[in-house]
Formats: sequence, structure tokens, C-alpha cells
Amino acid sequence: MSVAALILAAGASTRMGSPKPLLPWGDGCLLAWELDVLRRSTVDEIVVVTGAFADDVRRALPAGARRHCVFNPLWAQGRSTSLATGANALLAPSRVRPSAIVIQNVDQPTRADIIDRLVDELRATGAEAVQPSLRGTRGHPVVVDGSLLEELAGANEAELGLRAILQRHPPLQVPMDDEPIVRIDLDTPDTLEEGRRLCGVPDPTPAG
Repeated sequence: MSVAALILAAGASTRMGSPKPLLPWGDGCLLAWELDVLRRSTVDEIVVVTGAFADDVRRALPAGARRHCVFNPLWAQGRSTSLATGANALLAPSRVRPSAIVIQNVDQPTRADIIDRLVDELRATGAEAVQPSLRGTRGHPVVVDGSLLEELAGANEAELGLRAILQRHPPLQVPMDDEPIVRIDLDTPDTLEEGRRLCGVPDPTPAG
């Protein structure tokens, strides 16, 4: 079973005030940390969809990680265009078609063991999609069966965003009531301290 991951990292980060993929995180930036998490998971193939800060993001990554990046020229139209860009990249003839796809927003970091547990649940249950829940509230990331890849590739802001796709294929909820990390949302600067704590990442040392 081949597992792919899409990291959606194309947004303008307006509320954060600085590019979310480049937030200081551990020994590098948030996106580099997330790529390391995925490499330690059951994921075989990674696609990072860039947009607003594409050049800066590529420069911030180690040379070997830049190959994961694909550019979404329509990023300003909404997140669904990034989902479609990433899914179409996975449909390229040069890639092995995945049996499962992890969909992760760059501002919602997670851990390798959580990804692995979700993939295991997808395999064991035969569900079309799974996602974690925290005390009854839906969390992230979502993992979908590879049979949905064409639907993801057709995502658009008008009528077929991820929410609409998941309404067609309701995810199996996987309770993770002791894992508040599944509800992380790094939307504004005041969420960073708690986000780093849940990820086990120290706050950056002030300069000087």
C-alpha cells in the first residue's frame, strides 16, 4: 500500500502576519519540521503545494526537500485549488498511484504516530476516509482512500471543496481524546506557544 501526503502551504498567512511555512520551529522552519515528521511516518510520497511565498519556501528548505514542491498559480482563489494542484501532481504518470492520501494543512502540524494510526485505521476498516476526533470534535489530518484521487484533482472553490468531498464520503472518526495536537490550528501569533508545546518544540531563543 503506497501512502502519499499533500501539505497545503500556499496561503497568504494574513492573520499570522508572516509566512506560516517559514515559522521558526525546532531547528528550522515549520514546513521542514513537518516534512521530517512525514519521512518518519508510513508515508512514501510527499507533495508540498506552494503559492504566495513559493520562492521563499523553496529557499528555506534543504536542497533535497525542494523536489517535493509544486506551485499552484491559482493559490489566491482558495484552498481547493491547492488540493487540486497536489492531487493532479500525484496523478502524474511518473508517480506510483497512492492507496491512501494524507491531507495536511501547513498550519496544522501533527506527529508521525498519529499519521500511522490513521493509515492503519483506513486499511483495517476499509473506510473511504478517516480523521481523528478529540472528545467528539473533528480533528486533523484527514486520510482518504486512493480511489478518491480523481475527486480531489477536480476540487474547486465553486462547488467541490474538501468539505463537499467529505460530505460525499463521510470520514470514520478515530477517537484520540488524549491528543489535543489533532486540534492545533496555527492561525494567529498567539497560537504559536501552545502549538510548539503540543509538538514538543521549544520556543525560539530571542536574538541577542
